[in-house]
Amino acid sequence: MAIIFNHVYHTYAQKTPFQAEALQDVHITLVDHSFTAIIGHTGSGKSTLIQHINALLLPTQGMVSVNGIVMQPKHMPKQVKTLRQYAGVVFQFPEYQLFEETVEQDIMFGPLNMGLSKKEALEAAKMALSQVGLDPKFLSRSPFELSGGERRRVAIAGILAMNPKVLILDEPTAGLDPEGAQVMMALFTQLHQQGMTIIFVTHDMDLVWKHATHVMVMDQGRVSQYATPIELFLNPKQTLTVENPKMVDFLIACQQAGMPGELASVQDLDTLMKRWEAHHKEKR
Repeated sequence: MAIIFNHVYHTYAQKTPFQAEALQDVHITLVDHSFTAIIGHTGSGKSTLIQHINALLLPTQGMVSVNGIVMQPKHMPKQVKTLRQYAGVVFQFPEYQLFEETVEQDIMFGPLNMGLSKKEALEAAKMALSQVGLDPKFLSRSPFELSGGERRRVAIAGILAMNPKVLILDEPTAGLDPEGAQVMMALFTQLHQQGMTIIFVTHDMDLVWKHATHVMVMDQGRVSQYATPIELFLNPKQTLTVENPKMVDFLIACQQAGMPGELASVQDLDTLMKRWEAHHKEKR
């Protein structure tokens, strides 16, 4: 079922000198089974918004509904355990989520809390670890002895072990080298193709262009635009508050130089080179 924000506001430190409006009248329905990117400048409300999806934060005003479970001001839903199984959040800094002595214990924590037996939880942990591309030998290691990229994979495995329908990621490629980022995004793409809804916060517009089916633009706590990447970057209805993906600027330059065809079908350099080679063969 869809994720619905119904005129949601969120105020930090309400009725104090430090009061800050983080979300203002967010009214939007996220498409089910989408691969949605949330973009916007630092402080625009992106991380605050995603924490409302599984009740890590509750709205100050308005209502959030996820799979029929409703979050309202000062009203933690009784089905919060079900909600957090349905929609799992992976934070930007994975060490926030890792606290057990071993990787095995960390990944098993969620499934055990769901009511699985130790045997079932261990099987879920092994499967999740395999999904994120780590060898079973990692199960016996301490999560705090791992590299940043490995810790991020373990944090993701801990969520995947609970078999969520929605995976929410805050800057999932931050701090990773290009190869590590590519591996991560390939994993999320595979999960999306298997039917999972993916929601990710990012500052990397090229990831948005290559992977997202929908894009939400946040600006000063509000949703300023919600569109497909093609609508947002190639046919903008208003001035964007973010930069174009480098790939889009490059594609526009290539088309101006005579490359035929629709730009929307080109998402990466490999596709672009094949298109360019085919174009020159036709001209010979």
